[in-house]
Amino acid sequence: MNRLTRQEILFIVTVAGLLLTGLCVKYYRQTHPPAAASQNDHARN
Repeated sequence: MNRLTRQEILFIVTVAGLLLTGLCVKYYRQTHPPAAASQNDHARN
């Protein structure tokens, strides 16, 4: 099996990091509904 180059490893780590960040954001948004944020928008108008 051929070893990966430094650039290929960096690409894989970057993609994995972005996927993990996206999953964390998705989980956070599911557990914290935006109800409080919509009330602040009405107060500004």
